Amino acid sequence: MDDDTPSDYGDGLSWNPPSSVPQCMLSSLQTFEFSGYLGIPKERDVAVYILQNAHCLKTATILSKDYLVETLDMIQELARSPRASTACRLVFN
Repeated sequence: MDDDTPSDYGDGLSWNPPSSVPQCMLSSLQTFEFSGYLGIPKERDVAVYILQNAHCLKTATILSKDYLVETLDMIQELARSPRASTACRLVFN
């Protein structure tokens, strides 16, 4: 994702999945933490991509903004996403 985000609301974010999944994600990634998660579509796409492709993932932690109103919907949506790792524990805070 771009580091030059103009606001805390995610304006200007852009992300496209790579043409192939990075080998380190397939074989090594065990812990993933997404801090400041707002639940906007492009952030969700990144989180879902990692959940779907990180075969060794043990823990995925999503830290949302305190003022996020739709937290329950966000949690349910990510919890329903398919995961490559059956051992992955999804943590929300």
